[in-house]
Amino acid sequence: MLLQDHQHKILDLLEQLELEMGGLYKLFADKFPKYRDLWLQLSQQEAEHATWVAQLHDLAREEKVHFDEKLTRTYTVSKVLEILKEARSRAQGNKITLINALSISRDLEQSILEREFYNFFSGKDAVTSSLIRKFKIETLEHQNRLKDAWEKERKTLAGFPGKR
Repeated sequence: MLLQDHQHKILDLLEQLELEMGGLYKLFADKFPKYRDLWLQLSQQEAEHATWVAQLHDLAREEKVHFDEKLTRTYTVSKVLEILKEARSRAQGNKITLINALSISRDLEQSILEREFYNFFSGKDAVTSSLIRKFKIETLEHQNRLKDAWEKERKTLAGFPGKR
């Protein structure tokens, strides 16, 4: 089934979303060096995810992959992009703390768009299915790593460093 115009738009916006998240993480690496390695790795992986979205978009155009955006609308993705841009602006203006950066990142990674994105695609061959699986695994890893960093930082702020 050929992609409809709104599906193309959603895929374009999702690619942009991954790039924006990567840019935000790169900025956080500069602003919050305590977690520099984490931010840089996430940034690099988000750039790779944008490439994967573009590849999946191409495969959907060629009808080699099925794309079903379910209840996702262009408005939803655009709204998340606005949140990202606002977070970037606040970080550039030094109006965000480390715990805020970790909270924003954790929330974005746990958002329905990130959590369910890979479920929008179904592969028609092993290679495509493998790519979708890899997307899912990395997204889950992002969620877990950010949650762990957030919990560690929250406990440090509460005066309990090192306790779990």
